[in-house]
Amino acid sequence: MADTARPCSLIPYTVGCCCGPQNGISAIQPDCQELPNGEVVNNPAYVEDLNSSFWSYKFLTDCAGTTRAISNFVIPICQSIHSSNIIVEEKLDGTGSFTQVPFTLSTTDPNFGAAPSGFQWLKVEVSGRYDKGISVEYRLTLVGNYPEAIQPIKVKAATSVITFNCDCFLVPECNPEGKLAVNKESSVTIVNNKATLNYSVRVSNIGNAALNNVQFLDTIFIPSQLTIGTITVNPNTLVVDRSTVGQVKISGNLGTINPGAFVDVTYTIPINNFSQPGIYTINNTALATALNTSSSDSTELTINVAEVSTIKCCIVSDRNHVDFRILLLAVPPSPSVLVDFKDGLFIPAGITVQFTDFSGCNASFVPSGNPVPLDTNITGPANILVTCTELNVPSDGAVARHVRMRIISDSVVGTSTISNSITDVTPTNPGAQIFLGAGTLPATAEVQVNLSLDCLNPCPF
Repeated sequence: MADTARPCSLIPYTVGCCCGPQNGISAIQPDCQELPNGEVVNNPAYVEDLNSSFWSYKFLTDCAGTTRAISNFVIPICQSIHSSNIIVEEKLDGTGSFTQVPFTLSTTDPNFGAAPSGFQWLKVEVSGRYDKGISVEYRLTLVGNYPEAIQPIKVKAATSVITFNCDCFLVPECNPEGKLAVNKESSVTIVNNKATLNYSVRVSNIGNAALNNVQFLDTIFIPSQLTIGTITVNPNTLVVDRSTVGQVKISGNLGTINPGAFVDVTYTIPINNFSQPGIYTINNTALATALNTSSSDSTELTINVAEVSTIKCCIVSDRNHVDFRILLLAVPPSPSVLVDFKDGLFIPAGITVQFTDFSGCNASFVPSGNPVPLDTNITGPANILVTCTELNVPSDGAVARHVRMRIISDSVVGTSTISNSITDVTPTNPGAQIFLGAGTLPATAEVQVNLSLDCLNPCPF
């Protein structure tokens, strides 16, 4: 089996296998390799937390006039590995990063012939991504761990097929017995302010013998603040157990899995309600077992559930200045949230005002949609809509906006009322988090205009 990943030093640089050159091309398997997280470890290496093994190879092509560039190559791997359990990445000399590239699997190839017994060809087409005078590294990520075998690697350059058979390339061969590998993916979808947990588990037999009576168990830990709905499971022969508070268990018999075959298990868990805002983490581990073999994979999902409260108030100053304030506060323990709001303002007939500040928001006349100018006389009746977008309400914090005006004149006998109401607060990114609302809306503040100004909803701050 590939050794468990352990730190590996790049200096001094050493190689486990160096084969070449042939026709100006060399093939190498370094002693060390870089994992996707940046760690440098032994090559090959198995990472238990990822339930994956990593196998890296390099090709060097010189720049001689007679040298032809690589067009494609093959690496023999266990014939039971399904393409869904493989990632192939390429790093060109000088680029500094790996990029995922396509590949194909076959037991025979028109150029390279039949793969060794028990193996299949993993083939990569270069497709003009590079020419010669270059070093290129390939990293294979395989779900599960595999025994190490020594096999040659083959390269095609122009019309020549080169076999690198230096009796030292380590490649993944099949386990002689049946062996399980579990690969799990999960996601959260939020539609119409409803969250659904989505799980997909592939249980594969990466060994060389059939596995009978394969048992499956996934335990999902649900926070107590969440109320879940009806769970959908496929295959429907699996049993859903919700008898333990805070847990969902999905279990059953997957039957027989032949070498190279797999069973896909999927389930969705709708969340009907959140009792309070917060950041919720849902952990789970899927486990498959059969005689003398087992495998598991874990995932973690996070759901942000936000809620704000809304305060609408006003302040009168200098006898004719009005400041309508809009304050949005996070309801603990709510995470931060981006929100949009709509705020309606009515200027009654006979009153002339000038707006001095919309605090970065947009203001338009209703129903025309024309923008409201600043420092310009506006005589009622006038309906005005103020909209603000992407306001960040921080966790344990607040955000404020103002609508400021001054009263220019009042031709009305008696009392008139300028009314300002915030009517709507919605999340800017509704698919990113659950939004529990913004308190009781509309929230209104009013100013009475007569011989003086009286705020009917004074701000306490």
